Amino acid sequence: MKIPANRPDGLSSRVRLAEGSRNKWVARNGQTIELPLIVDLVEIHPDSGECTFFTEVRIELVSGQPQLVDTHLIGMPCLDPVRLQRFFRWATPLDIVRRTIPSLLKRGIDPYSHEYATDGYPDAANIDQKPNNTLSVGFLEEVTQQYLSIGRGYAREIAKQRGVSERTVVSWIQKARKKGILSPVKPGQYGGELIPELDRVK
Repeated sequence: MKIPANRPDGLSSRVRLAEGSRNKWVARNGQTIELPLIVDLVEIHPDSGECTFFTEVRIELVSGQPQLVDTHLIGMPCLDPVRLQRFFRWATPLDIVRRTIPSLLKRGIDPYSHEYATDGYPDAANIDQKPNNTLSVGFLEEVTQQYLSIGRGYAREIAKQRGVSERTVVSWIQKARKKGILSPVKPGQYGGELIPELDRVK
């Protein structure tokens, strides 16, 4: 298994044709997808430029439907079980093949040159509609935790992961403060704390 070259800093996800006999699957919107495909997720450390996480999943046609048949996970220097349990979703590659790629093809977009969202699934797979959970408390808590964990440059990183603009990410943080999920700071300042649910002002 070879780690893809020329990937941007942070997380990125792409799709490529896999080796093997070709089969065609017709999606609900009438678009035809050629299988097998490889869906990958790669993390490049912004300072060292080295790969810190890599997974690739093989999707083949099984009983007339795209199915996950093989997956490889590599962590450098190791895999973090806590992070995997929290952020890695096994069904995401299937969502990409069954939902995102058909929508891209319908729009005339090359699915092999597209940068896929790296977080926010299953909603992120629906590129034809806006996620309906972006204002939920749970979603804002998750984004707030990312914001506090990433630090400076959070908007760029979260935007890349979730397939939205940096301005949208900033608006999410602003909403989290307004809802009392994230503690207030002085204008122009960064940071704050995630406020426990019982301590939030209703």
